[in-house]
Amino acid sequence: MKIIDGVITSRTNKNVLYAASLLDKKGREKSGSFIVEGEKLFIESVSSSLDIECVFLLNSRADKLIELIESYAQTRYENVPVYILEGHCFSKISTEKSPQGIITVIKSLDNYKKYNIINNIGTFSPQERMIFLYSMRDPSNLGAVVRSAVAFGADRIILSADCADPLSPKALRAAMGSLFRVRIDSVEDFSSAIRAVQQSGRRVFAAELSENAVSLSDARLSSSDAVIIGNEGHGIDKEISAICDGSVYIPISSKTESLNASVAAAIFMWEQRR
Repeated sequence: MKIIDGVITSRTNKNVLYAASLLDKKGREKSGSFIVEGEKLFIESVSSSLDIECVFLLNSRADKLIELIESYAQTRYENVPVYILEGHCFSKISTEKSPQGIITVIKSLDNYKKYNIINNIGTFSPQERMIFLYSMRDPSNLGAVVRSAVAFGADRIILSADCADPLSPKALRAAMGSLFRVRIDSVEDFSSAIRAVQQSGRRVFAAELSENAVSLSDARLSSSDAVIIGNEGHGIDKEISAICDGSVYIPISSKTESLNASVAAAIFMWEQRR
């Protein structure tokens, strides 16, 4: 990587403004880029051979971080610029309360795709393990599901288009680099993806406590089945549940009303793996 001479001291520097724009979803969609923060996500980005645009370092930690960069950077990154920022400039692009002093700008992800509709059943391999997320709005929950999906061997996560942005700083922080290791599809017509999975010979279940819902302990889910985890507040819309092959719920103590959505997703994925 190429260390750019001079320390950036202006918050209106064009590179600082560009990185700051990526904190917003509109900025990410316009540029196709996003940022990850911290040493671990820098290392994960390099290890995953992602397309890195540039790197920003906090001046007070620059010497140690340059050592980190030089120890991990591959030949393919030799021309990637590294900018050093004074603290007040770095704070403009950081979302951490105690930043480690390194922010990496990445140009898109090959494993994250957006679709209006999915109607090709050949898109889904019989060996793929997957989970659906419907209207999951909390980016930290979404990131936690991504992390669990990789931990339990899921190959694909299918999102409704109104889910939180998986490239948001909070989601990336919660995913801890796992986002780089699982395929994610965001689909405008969510029902089309459900039907395509069903037409490929799989069952799709809604995770909900409805009248005819079956306990997870009795459902006998297989690794080829897919489960839909709904919105943190209102769950899964009736029209989505209606096209599923059934409903399944996790039996819990009467002392609590429900589980966190990301926890529920992890339990379903663990059960399918088991």
